[in-house]
Amino acid sequence: MKYCFSTLVLFGLGIVCAAADGADQATDGPKLVPATRPEVKRALEALKSREPRLPLPPPTDEERKAAGDRPLVNNGRMQAIYLPASWRVAKWGPDPAMTLDPALTIECFWVVSRGNNCHYCLGHQEHRLAGIGLSDNRIASLDSDWSVFLPKEQAAFALARKLTLAPHTVTNSDVDDLRKFFSDHEIVELVFTIARFNSTNRWTDSMGIPQDRQFREVQVRFDAPTSERFREAGSLAAPSSGQRRPPLESPSDVESALSACRQRSARVTLPGPDEARSVLPTQWRDVPVPEWVCALSLFPETGVAQVAAYDAVANEGKLDKLLKAQIAWTCARQDRAWYALADAQRRLAQLGQSADEMFSLDGPDETLSPAVREALAFAAKLTSAPHTIADADIARLRKHYSDYETAEIVYVVCGSNWFDRFTETLGLKWFD
Repeated sequence: MKYCFSTLVLFGLGIVCAAADGADQATDGPKLVPATRPEVKRALEALKSREPRLPLPPPTDEERKAAGDRPLVNNGRMQAIYLPASWRVAKWGPDPAMTLDPALTIECFWVVSRGNNCHYCLGHQEHRLAGIGLSDNRIASLDSDWSVFLPKEQAAFALARKLTLAPHTVTNSDVDDLRKFFSDHEIVELVFTIARFNSTNRWTDSMGIPQDRQFREVQVRFDAPTSERFREAGSLAAPSSGQRRPPLESPSDVESALSACRQRSARVTLPGPDEARSVLPTQWRDVPVPEWVCALSLFPETGVAQVAAYDAVANEGKLDKLLKAQIAWTCARQDRAWYALADAQRRLAQLGQSADEMFSLDGPDETLSPAVREALAFAAKLTSAPHTIADADIARLRKHYSDYETAEIVYVVCGSNWFDRFTETLGLKWFD
């Protein structure tokens, strides 16, 4: 059995990181990674004409009426068309218990989106940053000159970059470094939001969602002239051609890592189970509260809604539970997210899977159907190198799955990537 199969599948496809003059799509491959600020702007503007990878019809009168005063954006519409309502209960609005500067979180979203080469989210964050008063030069500095920002901001950007490009390399020292500027509560909030940004990028970019031409009735353009200082400046946040995940570990090494996960202590102080239950729904009253739920209970609105959404994705929808658990395993293996892997192991065991069947997911197991093998190869690629996803990747899924199932596969991978980063960065302890 070749345990590095997923990595070989991923990187045998090649990574294209050079930028062409404003081109958004390489021939028969992933879209190119813009190298400079002017190329970023051209890519964002070009995305307005993008053909989505799943059908996205124009909004109906019913949609507009239901939206009311809320903005009707392409991302929200794509989710509403293809995903169960219970999967979409997670909130993006500010939680009363969240205390980080909103400008800092938007800037982190920009850094994450640049790292994942997600042009849709980059465009949205550029608009938001401009709306709160950031100049074009200030936004350009997010890409190429962090020295103009406060040390606290630089620390947040560094975490955003590392969690985006190399989450498997986060250590205790990364979290300790944050304590120079952030409380434990703020660290949980920062990790939570950065992890969610990584999830959102993978959804909007995989679906090929075209950029919205206006936000709240305001027409938006992204092609304003760039100052000479930033015209040729390189990027601190963009993915590189040398970006690689290491080969997957052997089963014995994985079991050792899972054992260590059962012995470790969280890197931050968390609410206890009883404190968490005080804000959780009543169904948590008489059941154990895992540490990831305790962590999210710090945010009674946003965090608790995220708990409900995670449960809905695992248990509801058109995809069978086994495939969703297999995807969770595949993503956690790529991310070296041991807490998340233990959770996937639990889910697979409950569905009757043996240890050998679980580890066979790491290699070309011919007992799996072609459809499942395609879904798992996609999960490995979207987890490890989201900037390499191309039209052909979604087209291959659509040969085996309906459009609704295809969208659910993408979303399950996205949720797994959020869970991986959140639980592993905080160093949560797994309880059987």
